Amino acid sequence: MGGLARKATILDNLINNNEHPIVLDAGDLYFKKDNLDPGVTLESAKINAEIITESFNAMGCDAFSPGSKDFAAGLDFILEQYKNANFKYISSNIANKNNKLLFDPYTIINRGGFKIGVIGLSSFFDSQEVTVLDPFHSLDLIIQEVNNKTDLLILLFNASQQDLTKIYNQNYDIDMIISSKSRTRSSDGGSKIPTYIAGDRGKILYKFKFNLVDKDLPIVDLAWCENTISRVTDRLDKMKMGDINADLYSIYKNDKKTLNRVISYEAQLDKANQLLENAINTLQFERIELGKTVFDRTDILKIVDEGKLKIKELVGPMPPVDNHDNHHHGHNHDGHDHSH
Repeated sequence: MGGLARKATILDNLINNNEHPIVLDAGDLYFKKDNLDPGVTLESAKINAEIITESFNAMGCDAFSPGSKDFAAGLDFILEQYKNANFKYISSNIANKNNKLLFDPYTIINRGGFKIGVIGLSSFFDSQEVTVLDPFHSLDLIIQEVNNKTDLLILLFNASQQDLTKIYNQNYDIDMIISSKSRTRSSDGGSKIPTYIAGDRGKILYKFKFNLVDKDLPIVDLAWCENTISRVTDRLDKMKMGDINADLYSIYKNDKKTLNRVISYEAQLDKANQLLENAINTLQFERIELGKTVFDRTDILKIVDEGKLKIKELVGPMPPVDNHDNHHHGHNHDGHDHSH
């Protein structure tokens, strides 16, 4: 089965931790491919997608921005899931063939006295049933409107790497990007706009905690600062060739290329340290491996088990799965998130 938490992300609310956290998904949630084979494969994939919708309803998802793979079973099917969902579908650039948006372009979520704007966006993809409008023009049309209404702006972007780079180069006023499409698993948000990608295997949940004090100040990604300090310090130490007190400028004074690397590393180190020292608004990050240490939700297990019965009736018995080192009392979760 496709991963229930393929791009699911939990944001702890900003002030009152007794409130329900914000749960978001950046797309490619329902299917593993852009195109599915007809017949039994398609029908079983549809059942999986229905399981995901029901489970996200039970989890309390706040917003989902569809990506290219979510249309693999056709437009009518995704619209059926939209009708059955208790959570918002958002996209500022996926439209019908008359260029009318299929879903609201954004949503505003109130938590802990703050207003969090969430915009949905997708890179271009080919489809006979929908029109993918230019993502940057679409973003330009609404970003100021959303920023004027909110304290924090998050972009859910089913993005190519090229489009992510373009976002960074155009200096959009975005506080955080949650992206899908790539198989990469982020260990921090990078040096531009904090950007996190959970990969495509559906076995990891990313959890973030914001501390927002002054909405007019930038948000400091603590994971990026800490990873940068650790990585750069290690590289500089290795360049000292065993002498921790060595002067790198003396060692490499006749090696301009290496000396430039030293200067670059020290600049990165200074930037990370300064950000940490002066941080007012902060972003903390936790990566949760699913299937081993999270607790079961019996209501979601029931949804999944009922779905598996439907698939069994459709395709016959599923092959046995090795549950070695599984802490879920014998349930085969197939990479799904049945928690939170």
